[in-house]
Amino acid sequence: MKKTQWDNSEIRNLLLESDKRSYNGRFKRLRFLLSIEDQEPFPVSALAYEYYEEARLCWYVGAFVATIVMVQLSFEELLRSHYRVAKGIGGEISCGKKVDQANFSDLINEAHNDSLISEEEAKLLHNLRKNIRNPYVHVKDIKVNRDRKPNRKTDFFAQYLKIKAPEIIGCDVEDEAKDSVQVLVTLLPKISRRFGGL
Repeated sequence: MKKTQWDNSEIRNLLLESDKRSYNGRFKRLRFLLSIEDQEPFPVSALAYEYYEEARLCWYVGAFVATIVMVQLSFEELLRSHYRVAKGIGGEISCGKKVDQANFSDLINEAHNDSLISEEEAKLLHNLRKNIRNPYVHVKDIKVNRDRKPNRKTDFFAQYLKIKAPEIIGCDVEDEAKDSVQVLVTLLPKISRRFGGL
């Protein structure tokens, strides 16, 4: 029978055991984060900053898919909040979409066209969007190529294997999360300072 009542000492013991098992991974991830993180303050909208903080926390605790999604949300909100101010409430960006209806790709392109981000920064953000984040948030059925071989890049099984058995496909969700959080903590403060005229 499934246990439904837990007393405080049992819950404390569960937490202590969990902390012991996860300590080495959290230590390694925090060391990495602190080694690359920009410690100087930067101006950023409140919501973009909350997403930034949550992305870093997800990385630290080992929630790798959540890290990837939160990194993308951080950048999207950074760009969107800039254009809410620059274009006004209900304003439109050059593709004809209202700021709040624009997708991440539209916002990246707008920022690049407005010379707010460089070509290299735009490529990094598009790579984050298309090759790292999209496969997790737009999971597809298994696709079979003309030569009858499965395309493992974006299907649900490949995404599952990245999480549970990365050695099978040579791609790991932790590595993707690490790349994502590295882009976040090095690029978001830089872009934010540029938006703030610093």
